Amino acid sequence: MTKKIVLIVLMTVAAVLLLTACNRTETTQGPANTKAASATIKDSTGREIKLPTKMRQVIVLNSSTYNMITAIGAANTIIGVNDSTQQVEPAAANLAVFGTFMQPNVEKIIEARPDALLVNSNINPAQIKQLEDAGITVIFFEFYLPSILQDEILTLGKLFNKETKAQKYADFIMKYQNIIENRVKDIKPEDKATVYFEGYGDYGTVARGTGGDELVRLAGGINIAGQENIKYPKVSAEWVLQKNPQVIVKTVSSKYMAMGEGYTDKTAVKGIYDNIISRPGWNELSAVKKNKVVLLASDIGTTPEGSIIGMLYMAKAMYPDKFTDIDPYEVYKQVKKEFYHVDAKGIIVYP
Repeated sequence: MTKKIVLIVLMTVAAVLLLTACNRTETTQGPANTKAASATIKDSTGREIKLPTKMRQVIVLNSSTYNMITAIGAANTIIGVNDSTQQVEPAAANLAVFGTFMQPNVEKIIEARPDALLVNSNINPAQIKQLEDAGITVIFFEFYLPSILQDEILTLGKLFNKETKAQKYADFIMKYQNIIENRVKDIKPEDKATVYFEGYGDYGTVARGTGGDELVRLAGGINIAGQENIKYPKVSAEWVLQKNPQVIVKTVSSKYMAMGEGYTDKTAVKGIYDNIISRPGWNELSAVKKNKVVLLASDIGTTPEGSIIGMLYMAKAMYPDKFTDIDPYEVYKQVKKEFYHVDAKGIIVYP
């Protein structure tokens, strides 16, 4: 009888220990799940955003963000875009349109009930509040400032659970950014090339706080408009002539259908180039005399896929002896193949 009692006691103790272990497992799993559900990210404006519990359907009102979502392999989550993204991104041609770059269709977005709305900071704050009051998670991404591009890519990877691919892309960009930095860091201020960076419009340039200005500085140049009081100043022909830049960089809008993926005939872009260098008085500019006028396609420069390519072209134009071993177009081809799974074919720089 004593042996039976001992056996019963041992079995009871074992059962209690087993139950305790199970309870511990459940207790451990509970907080972990809660933590995952309450994880946060910081968007490009510094706002802390609680991660949505799912990211199956998103609306993207920024073509650069659309581009990067594609690069990290999460394009299948996008159910809608803005009008310009639909026009410039072939893969977005059949997606629903939810407004413009700066003017979202608030009612249509609320009706669609996406898991998140991805926009940039140009959106009207009143509309953002209206969307958030309706329970829509709004997340800001810019993807035009090289200084925060790596962080934005990694944040996007966390948002879509594509962290490995995002890290790979960020590392690729930083590899070449570090190469440029190391090769230009010892250039004395008085020896740095002066650069006039012009946007799509004639004599529209860039100052501090813009992607174009960052590109110039990170490539080792001095932006002649860097100290202007507004971000996107309009300057005069006389102003440029007075500054006499050593390098001129002009971004060409896709509306001219002259540069970018798919365009291989140089006739149209040559016409644009000839018009620029023949502006009144420009034949006296140092940049024109020394053939240092560079045209960049709209998808090269202040875009996530193009910023490092634009930076390489600019650095090579300013300091060719320091970058003889680098062909920016070969780097561009690698980007297209490795992250977008297409073969590069087009005029992205001229001449």
